[in-house]
Amino acid sequence: MGLPASSAVRDALGAALERALETMAAAARETREGATHEDSRAEGDKDMRSTEQSYLARGQAMRVEDLIEQIQRLRVFPLANLEPGAAIVAGALVHVEMDEPGAADRRAGAQRVYFLVPYGGGTVLHVDGTEVIVVAPSSPVGSALLGKRVSDTFELRTRGASREWIVRAVG
Repeated sequence: MGLPASSAVRDALGAALERALETMAAAARETREGATHEDSRAEGDKDMRSTEQSYLARGQAMRVEDLIEQIQRLRVFPLANLEPGAAIVAGALVHVEMDEPGAADRRAGAQRVYFLVPYGGGTVLHVDGTEVIVVAPSSPVGSALLGKRVSDTFELRTRGASREWIVRAVG
């Protein structure tokens, strides 16, 4: 499994965050308009619809601000340019293989490619025919990968099962 270019993965993540920003900004606008619409006016002292919508609108506006900041930081985030044998750092692409619980032979292992950046964790990207999962360096998977090198093995518990992971390639 070849790794896509880190810059292509960063561009794909930036585009995914931009789409999320557009969606969240539209939702925040709609919620804000709903909170100030005359139909949302309180019908009594116990009617909190308008207040609740304004809280929701504020939360959505804060998420919009967070996404804008993530996009700006991602644009200048340094990508890892690792020499052969170098330890994994933030900004790296990492190809791993993990044993499936109960699998008798290693060929039954699942293959994954991770992009270690502090923005957009959990996003799944498709770049040059490769599925890339974005993980934050502070996440359990990200922190387990940091400092590892090609051919290193380690155990990590995911989805309730302990699995052996093998670093196959870094980029």
